[in-house]
This record gives sequence, structure tokens and C-alpha cells, in this order.
Amino acid sequence: MTTQSARVPAATVFPYLEVLMPPTIPLDKIYTTDEAAERLRVSRRTMIKLGRDLGSCSVIGRDYFFSERDLLDIWKARRAMPTSSQGRAVNVRGVLTDVRLQRSLVSLTQKKRRRQ
Repeated sequence: MTTQSARVPAATVFPYLEVLMPPTIPLDKIYTTDEAAERLRVSRRTMIKLGRDLGSCSVIGRDYFFSERDLLDIWKARRAMPTSSQGRAVNVRGVLTDVRLQRSLVSLTQKKRRRQ
């Protein structure tokens, strides 16, 4: 006589194992570096540099990929500062991305070197 074990989902036995997942959002169109550079009318190297500096790219191996959202973030970050009628720059706060914020916080919290 063989006994069959009943299969019970782990979440019913161990409620703490249940993971609530947010609804999945479909990815925008993904561009290669060449496609993204052509779209923003910059060179391939400039595209990679902007993506890395702003944290607006994905890296898989040696290849860089950009989503629609990444291109929009890069475009917003590269906006020119407005000028007043006298030709002077108006004080406007720039876009502070997560990467810039992290770098500034790290630099503020690092111990200063003593001058000798």
C-alpha cells in the first residue's frame, strides 16, 4: 500500500514565506548604445558616459542598454540653465538623481584628510 502525500503550498503552512509582489510593469522599448546615441544625436562614447554618470543605463557584460525612461532622465539632466533678460544664469536647482545624491552623501560622510 502506497501513501500519497498531499501537496500544500508553502505559504499556507509558513505564512512568513508569502512574498507580496507588486504588479509587474511592462518594460519600455530597450535601446542598444548605438540606437540610443542616434536617438539623442550624440556619439556612442558620450551616450555611455552620460548613462554611467547619471545611473541611467543597464550594463550586461560589456554592453550598455537604455530604456525609454533612461533616455528621458538623461534628456532632463542635460537641460540648459535658463537665463534672465540680462544674460545671467538664474538660480535654479538642478535635477538631483539618486546616483548624484548617493555620491554627495558619501563625500559628506567620509573622513577628511588631515593636512600635514
